[in-house]
Amino acid sequence: MVEWDYIRDQILLGLEEFMNWFLTIPMYGQILVIIGIVASLILAVVIVYYVLKGVAYLIYYILKGVYLFLKGIGIGLYKLAEALYYAISGKPRPVKEEKEQEKQEVQRVQTPVQKVPEPMKPVQPVFHSINPNAAYCSECGGEFTSKMHEQLAERGVAFCVHCGKGYKSKLIEVENY
Repeated sequence: MVEWDYIRDQILLGLEEFMNWFLTIPMYGQILVIIGIVASLILAVVIVYYVLKGVAYLIYYILKGVYLFLKGIGIGLYKLAEALYYAISGKPRPVKEEKEQEKQEVQRVQTPVQKVPEPMKPVQPVFHSINPNAAYCSECGGEFTSKMHEQLAERGVAFCVHCGKGYKSKLIEVENY
């Protein structure tokens, strides 16, 4: 029979001795002891975590290996029984099933190939003009409107109504000879 009172008394006695020793050492020693205890606890928790994680992975891969082993044995026995059936009965083996199985194997092995879309080429808008003396924007290719022509003639500055690029006209003086 377990005597819980005796166990409790022994634990309290050990704790009391530790506290007497702890309180007799200098302050920097107490700080170092506390840091050591905390570091030891953290290290213990990390070790327990990785040990449990390792055991879990070990169990997982052992079970997975046993499953795949038994599956391989089952498939092997099935193919053996199938071969014996066709050998004993004298029936020809259907060719269609083997081709389907090969297709399935090829599909399983191949990874899906993703097509990379080709980059789109910018399309310049096409503007047709009735006026043969019409000007076009060098940025977007849009035809200058009659209002833009008027602004160039009056102010010397106009902006494209399609893209907003500014144009400045310079007067050229031609001398008659």
